[in-house]
Amino acid sequence: MKRKLNCILLIEDNELTNIFNQKLIKNQDVTEHICVAESAEEALGFLGNSKLPANETKHPEPDIIFLDINMPGMNGWEFLAEYEKLNTKHVKVPKIVMLTTSPNPDDEQRARAINKIIAFKRKPLTKIILLEILTEYFPDYL
Repeated sequence: MKRKLNCILLIEDNELTNIFNQKLIKNQDVTEHICVAESAEEALGFLGNSKLPANETKHPEPDIIFLDINMPGMNGWEFLAEYEKLNTKHVKVPKIVMLTTSPNPDDEQRARAINKIIAFKRKPLTKIILLEILTEYFPDYL
């Protein structure tokens, strides 16, 4: 039996989308933890706390992030810029998948130019999308 991922982080402002994605991921039994941030700011706090000393409260370090682009307040692009500032604190850099409803072809082109983004996918997340990404980028875990 292969290992599970430690954590999948969903950064999505829509509560129903989060419920759907959590259920889909849970049904595939591919990760120990599914964490949700309903805003980019909340996600930055989550990621900033994942490397605290063991005696302090910390979150599991994600292996992969599913990131929405269009969110109120800080959007996905702004999140990526701020995340770069945190990145030096992480030993393991999570892979990022843009998961969006954006019909703008410029968004996909922009995402492909960022090395940390491994894929640009249209919502909704499906079993096929999830397993394709995990098979390609985490073959030792499936």
